[in-house]
Amino acid sequence: MGYKILVVDDEEPIRELLEGFLEGQGHKVVLASNGEEALLLAEEESPHLIVLDVRMPGLDGIETCAALRANEKTRAIPIILATAFREVLAEALEAGVDDFVTKPFHLAELLHRVQALLRVRHLENELERAAAYVYELRKNLPEK
Repeated sequence: MGYKILVVDDEEPIRELLEGFLEGQGHKVVLASNGEEALLLAEEESPHLIVLDVRMPGLDGIETCAALRANEKTRAIPIILATAFREVLAEALEAGVDDFVTKPFHLAELLHRVQALLRVRHLENELERAAAYVYELRKNLPEK
């Protein structure tokens, strides 16, 4: 089963490259060309992961990441930042980025980072389900 991945980049060739590559790996890809569009699509589409460019007109990638983290509905979505500017990494990590790739990136490296974050997200979801199940079991135990 593939995952839904939101790709955010103001450069159409990069969006198209990532769309073709990730769809070839079995994922569904949603595209956004700027930060504002990314915020709307993240809330509407509930992607499993976001690949986010840094330098974009309007909201840049760091501002977009911070806004995603501030929203209850999108705060847990893993975010990979794609950047050619290593000097923004500390700021990006503070904003809540989970991982990053430097441009120009190798598609194999991006794929490994995507897969790793999707595995972590899957395990977090399983842990949440197990905790809810244990809570329900404890709630229904007879009083002593």
